Amino acid sequence: MAWKRTILVSALLLGAVAYAGPANNSLVVGTSQEPPNIYDPWNTNNLAIASEINGFMGASLIAPDDDGDLYAEIATTVPTLANGGYKIVKNAAGDVVRNSMTYSIRKDAKWSDGKPITIADFQFWLKVQNDDRVPVPSRTPWDRAKITPVDADTFTVTFEPPYLFADQTGPSAAPSHVMSAAWNAFDNATKNQKDAKVVSEEWKKFISSFTTARNLPKVVAGPFRPTAWRPGNSLTMVRNPNYWRTPKGGDDKYVQTVTYRFIPNTNTLKVNVLSGQLDAISAVSLTFDQALDLQRSERNKFKTYFVPGAIWEHIDVNARSPKAKDLDLDDPRMRQALLMSIDRDALVKALFQGKQAVSNSWVNPISKLYKKNVRDYNLNVTQAKALFADLGWKPGSDGILTKNGKKLSLSFSTTAGNTTRERVQQILQDQWKKVGVQVNIQNYPSSVFFGPDMLSKGQEGKWDLAMYAWTGNPVFEEGNLFKGEGVPTAANGYAGQNYAGWNNADFNKLQKQAQSEFDLAERIKLFDRMQTIWSSEVPSLPLYYRVNPYTKVNGLLNYTFSAYTLYPSWNAYQIGWASRGAAEVNKQK
Repeated sequence: MAWKRTILVSALLLGAVAYAGPANNSLVVGTSQEPPNIYDPWNTNNLAIASEINGFMGASLIAPDDDGDLYAEIATTVPTLANGGYKIVKNAAGDVVRNSMTYSIRKDAKWSDGKPITIADFQFWLKVQNDDRVPVPSRTPWDRAKITPVDADTFTVTFEPPYLFADQTGPSAAPSHVMSAAWNAFDNATKNQKDAKVVSEEWKKFISSFTTARNLPKVVAGPFRPTAWRPGNSLTMVRNPNYWRTPKGGDDKYVQTVTYRFIPNTNTLKVNVLSGQLDAISAVSLTFDQALDLQRSERNKFKTYFVPGAIWEHIDVNARSPKAKDLDLDDPRMRQALLMSIDRDALVKALFQGKQAVSNSWVNPISKLYKKNVRDYNLNVTQAKALFADLGWKPGSDGILTKNGKKLSLSFSTTAGNTTRERVQQILQDQWKKVGVQVNIQNYPSSVFFGPDMLSKGQEGKWDLAMYAWTGNPVFEEGNLFKGEGVPTAANGYAGQNYAGWNNADFNKLQKQAQSEFDLAERIKLFDRMQTIWSSEVPSLPLYYRVNPYTKVNGLLNYTFSAYTLYPSWNAYQIGWASRGAAEVNKQK
């Protein structure tokens, strides 16, 4: 009781802090993670929280809104085929051999120190991005891109070979007037250097030379610039007077200061929401269960949202080990039977109150490539048992299916310590037992589960069923996860992500066609056929698409995100309070 009284008093006292937001036009956001650095133009630190915070300080040529529609930020317009800014060049056979985008930079686009953003800033970024000494997560597709100036403010980005999604993205910019000298020093210090550690240390020097003594970047391009970083506590940003886009009614009606509070314990984070110390929480914050708890405690003070995301939870079925062949896991009928034996609708209802949608395809439902009428494997125990019998499996004296003296006994693995996945395992284990499938749960630390000797070496039979998630992008879907050449083998150095080992010639052919099909309508047709083949063979058992939970207090406007934008900072310049005169432009869907 004493504890409850303490919390109540604190809530009353701290309630004043919550209203401080509208009073001084500030925003306080809580997050469970803290980035090691901020505003690295090459994203060598690609943590989600770093990307979210950088959204306040960064600017793009073009970017997607919550609906996936592109808008221009640094560019004057979004280049399209219709306006001539996007061009596709075909050879005599009709194949696309080159594509290009032409951008014009806004005259008023400036860095936070008042210097104009120029073509040189994009050229500098591309040069560093493609340097082998720079530890970027991936150089694709920029390793085949070239920037050609057209005039003082206009340039063309050409991809040869062509890039399928060239019209959906543009190169980043790095402030060459601030960073070039340090880059030249890095270049001189590491030229012909073979020791990777030396190169790594010189890279750290280069990045650190871009920050002040307080670890803040010297210049940024976005609507906010950082002013204070207290490690382990908070990061504060204020509105950048040199940012060029103005929200409806004027900047002064919108948030002037944003503070991120770093609270690694998510239970403490939840208490901070309840006590009114936070105006909103980050996309990197609470667990699903904690968000459900908050939803029950809203009391018209704040609202909890569950945003459909692009993270696909599924179970790979190992079809390539000797044991897998003995157990018919390489036969689509066995995988269909396993899928029809489990009640996924009941699962998402029991664990997630139905807020996470059951999936029937690896393609995200909000993608234009998603096949709406793809086969839905509803629970059908009768049909599952018929398929088991068709394959020669019969119930033994203990109820477990047997064939040729062997039991249908499967090892089921996932990342140890993930309580949600462990609960899913227990539910599915019980459901499979009811149809005669014995499932033995054996989990591993994520470092082992995703390590070099587990998923990628399926032929060694270390697992039969593996549950984990892939993060997809609804726009940049290429069907790569299940292409045959993506099966990891000793011959290819265990490269590739097709851990199930499924290799279908028809699917492979269609996937290759889709990679170079620039007509969206035709690409949709190809993905329709790919999803039909995939769902008939179910190399993986689809479970559900995760949602991203978060909360914000009532009256906070334009703090929204989606599977396209990923973070609420995408629209930073328009975030504001209704009580301060901000206009609502975007509503959370």
